[in-house]
Amino acid sequence: MYAEERVRLKISAQAASRIPLVKLRTAMRRARLENRPRLPRSLKDLDKILRQGQYKPLSCTLDGKDSVYAGRAGSARQKNMSLIFVSKRMLREMNRRKTGKVKELFCDATFCPTPRGLKASQVWNISTVRSHHVIPLVRVLMRKRTKEAYLAALEKIKSLAPRLNPQKIMTDYESAEQWALGRAFPNAELHGCLFHYSKAIGAKARKLGMYKVIKKNYHVRTLVRWLTCLPLLPVASIKKGLREIARRAVKKGVAEHMVKLLQYWVRFWLPKLHVLSVSGCADRTTNASESDNRMLQDAVPVKRPNVWDFIGGVIEMEDATYCNLKVLRNPVNRLRRRPLSALANDRTIQALTEDLDAGNISVRKFIKVASYTTLRSLNRGLNGKKRKRNI
Repeated sequence: MYAEERVRLKISAQAASRIPLVKLRTAMRRARLENRPRLPRSLKDLDKILRQGQYKPLSCTLDGKDSVYAGRAGSARQKNMSLIFVSKRMLREMNRRKTGKVKELFCDATFCPTPRGLKASQVWNISTVRSHHVIPLVRVLMRKRTKEAYLAALEKIKSLAPRLNPQKIMTDYESAEQWALGRAFPNAELHGCLFHYSKAIGAKARKLGMYKVIKKNYHVRTLVRWLTCLPLLPVASIKKGLREIARRAVKKGVAEHMVKLLQYWVRFWLPKLHVLSVSGCADRTTNASESDNRMLQDAVPVKRPNVWDFIGGVIEMEDATYCNLKVLRNPVNRLRRRPLSALANDRTIQALTEDLDAGNISVRKFIKVASYTTLRSLNRGLNGKKRKRNI
């Protein structure tokens, strides 16, 4: 606030030094609080406040031409209520028919920016990508993470943007979220995140006490690595890839080390086979969502902020997104270089997929080579929070 007024009034540093910020902080805080209502204690209370005309400025965009609050979804009585934050200009982007149509959605939740005191469980973020630029679209402040809560939020979003009809949706492996997305967008291809999957395999191996044997035994290390790249196969070939790993474990005499991990895979991942494969996907991870989450966390000043600081961060992010969309309309500004490692992985996976489809290589050959592209996420899972040497 102090910096904004200095810029607006063109106050020099010399003049500002006569009345430093430390002397104004209390008065500024008092003035800010006078323009705000008392902190709400529930999502229902917050919804009532944001609907009142006198408090509309609390959710106005930075240019004052729009609002980031779009209403509520679900029921407070059933404890599946959510508040939807999306501006009308973002809804226009989601409603496009042809040019600039939203073809792919990335969905993920974050917890650090979730306002305290509202009994909210998470902030659910929905974004898309254009020319390798992340475009945040919707923020959903959710009371619960149930199927009904997700579906109610999605139905509300669909009512606001009736032309929204994505072809692909990328998420993590939260079952309630995936179920609701499948119901709301039945024609969309639903895919799980390859990074989350590979990291989960590494984390499970660590919990099973396999870290030392993975480090020491070449065959165990190889087979665990093979397991992390199964989603790169077409869905019809994933079971065959799993059988190749099991046969190899028996042949090399390491079945006793692999059996618990393979049993875990069959129990946990086999039921998710319909969303596991990312074969043929241009985006195989929810990196766009992770980037969006980080940007929102940077825009909100503290973890578990009060609700007004949270809304301030949402407003700041909406303005930055609106400006980015204007910039991206010029083809000259769309160029953005991807990391060389990502480009190399793309080329490797594309070539392997083409050879597999043409019958030039076997499933075993595919996972043997492709497994090196998921090594980084495997190491993240194996190492946990500790810094250890990679396998």
